Amino acid sequence: MRRAFIILFALMAIVPWAKADNGKLNSYAEDISLGDSCMAAYNVSQALSYYDKAMAGHPTTSLRMKIFDGYYLQHNYAKCISMVEDIPIDSLSHDTMCHLFHAYKALGLSNRTMEMGEAVVSRWPLDGEMVASLGREYLSAGKNSKALKLCVGYWLRDNSCVAVNNVMSDVYMVQRQWDLAMATYRLLLQQGDSTYKNMLGLGVCYERMGNAAEARKAFDVAIAMSDSTVATPLYHQGAVLNELKDYAASMDCFNKALALLRPDSAVMFSCYRGLAEGYYASNDFRRALPEFQRAQDYSPKSVTTPYYIGICKEATGDKSKAKAAYQQFLQLAAKEEKPGEELKTMIDDAKRRIQKLPAGNR
Repeated sequence: MRRAFIILFALMAIVPWAKADNGKLNSYAEDISLGDSCMAAYNVSQALSYYDKAMAGHPTTSLRMKIFDGYYLQHNYAKCISMVEDIPIDSLSHDTMCHLFHAYKALGLSNRTMEMGEAVVSRWPLDGEMVASLGREYLSAGKNSKALKLCVGYWLRDNSCVAVNNVMSDVYMVQRQWDLAMATYRLLLQQGDSTYKNMLGLGVCYERMGNAAEARKAFDVAIAMSDSTVATPLYHQGAVLNELKDYAASMDCFNKALALLRPDSAVMFSCYRGLAEGYYASNDFRRALPEFQRAQDYSPKSVTTPYYIGICKEATGDKSKAKAAYQQFLQLAAKEEKPGEELKTMIDDAKRRIQKLPAGNR
C-alpha cells in the first residue's frame, strides 16, 4: 500500500512538469508556424520576431536557416552570415551557399566571395550562373587567367550558357585576343544576346583586326542601340570612318562624342570655385587666381567670381585688370533684384577699391 502511494505521488509530481514541457513545445511550434506564415506573406520583420522568440528556447539548425533567409531578404548581410558561419560548409544547401557568395560580395569581402564561389563550383560544376559570377569576381580582382581557365573549362562541357560566354568575351578583350573575343561575340549574337555591350565589343574586335567595313556595321548598331547618347561607340566609329576616308561622317561622330564627353559645367564650376576659395582663405592669391578664372569659364554669370578675381589680381600687382574685374562684378551685381547683405558689402568694397586704383595702366 505504501509502495502504491509513493508511485502515485511521483506521478502527480511528474504531470505538471510534463504539462510545462508540452506547453513550451506547443509555444515553439506556434512561433515557427506564425513565422512561416509571415514569411509567406513577405512580412519578414514580423517573421524574424517569431523566429527569434522560438530561437531562445530551441536554437535548431533548421530555425537558424529560416532566420538566415529572413536577414538575406532584408539585405542585412552581416547578420545573415553570422547565422551560419559556424555550420560546416559541406552541410549547407546550394541556395544558402549562393546567398553567402552574394552577401560576401555585397560587403566587399572579395577573398571570402571567391572562396565561397569556388566551393559552390566544386560541388555543382555545371552551375553556369555561379561560374559566370565567380569569373567576374576573378576579373575584378585582376585574376584574368583564373577567370579564363574557369570559363573555358565550363565551355568545353556546355557552350550554351550565355552568362559564361559573356564573361569569356570580357576576358578575351582584357587579354587583347581579338579573334577569340570576336568568335565569342558572334556566338552570343547567335544565342540571341544582341545587347549594346556585345555589338560594341564586336565592333572593337573588327576595328583592332583591321576590318573597318564590318566594324562600321557593328558600331552603327551600337550607336543606334544607345540612341547616340554614349560617347564610346561614336569615337570608335569616328576612327573607323577616317580609315574608310568618309571624313564628313567621321567629323560628325567625333563632334557628337566631344559633346557627350564635355563635363558638367555646374560641377566643374563648383570644383574650381572650391579650390579657389581654399587658396583664398590661406591668402595664397597667386594660386587662387587661376582657379577662380577656371571657375568663371564654366559659369560666366557667377556674380561674385569677378569680385574675387579682382582681389587676387590687385594682390598680385595687376591693378588695371583688377579694376576691370571689379567693374564686371558691379555690372553683374546691378542685375540682382534683391541683393543680400553679404553681396551689398562686396559691392561697397568693390567701389572703394576702384576709387583707390589708378586710372591708367598699373
